Amino acid sequence: MSFRKLFLAIFRVVALSAFAASVGAQVTEQAGRDQARNLVRSQLHLKPDQFLQVHRDEELEQSLAVIVGKPGVFVYRLSRTGDEIKEQSVVHHIFTDAESAYIVAVRADDASMYSVHGFTDSRAEFERLMTTSGPRVASSEQAQSIVDFYRDVNPENWSMPSISSLLDLKQAAERQCQTVPFDPNEKDFEAWWRHARPLYADVPFRETARPSSDNGYLVEWIVLSAPGSDSCGGAPLRATLKVGSNGEIGKLTLLPVRSK
Repeated sequence: MSFRKLFLAIFRVVALSAFAASVGAQVTEQAGRDQARNLVRSQLHLKPDQFLQVHRDEELEQSLAVIVGKPGVFVYRLSRTGDEIKEQSVVHHIFTDAESAYIVAVRADDASMYSVHGFTDSRAEFERLMTTSGPRVASSEQAQSIVDFYRDVNPENWSMPSISSLLDLKQAAERQCQTVPFDPNEKDFEAWWRHARPLYADVPFRETARPSSDNGYLVEWIVLSAPGSDSCGGAPLRATLKVGSNGEIGKLTLLPVRSK
């Protein structure tokens, strides 16, 4: 385990304990949960009897606490899919809409809310959460932590996971190639891999962060594009995200990775 990962793991444990002790005289967890539920119900125009599942995401809470240096924000995942426990039965709810998952953050000190995933304004809400939470980004490690949080929350719903090795690239492409209309016998994937493996064998897949000209940082990592019209697997792209000194997030850019 790297020193950065070890530090983050220790900090998360401490932050969670501090959060539990700090919110006693402020917004309670249940009150935050109710606020998040009411917000999503209002946005979706749900009737009182329509199901909406709410889960607190302590991992995201801890990640945000690492970034800002203190706890103080509840984070909830809400979905119209899930199990509803009734007195004599369990009802399984399935919702097939393209976007049925939502993330809402609620500050414990003033009850302000941020609809950071699943809404048309989630990117702006994510940025508002970051800039009002008060991080001061003074190192590449802090910038990378913010990008980790950005990818986990995924406010822009772009759904391209980070690729950290050639094996990651292979496995991500294989998942793409297992979807219709491609060959279920994996012949399409085998053809993609024979072509891609020598091209990308020497690509540096590690994530990097470097200072920008205005006291921020540029964080770069590799993602896999959507499949092409003549191939079941995509191509690696270099994603670049600017992180400002106050935690502000710039526009994500994607460029092709140079192959051999």
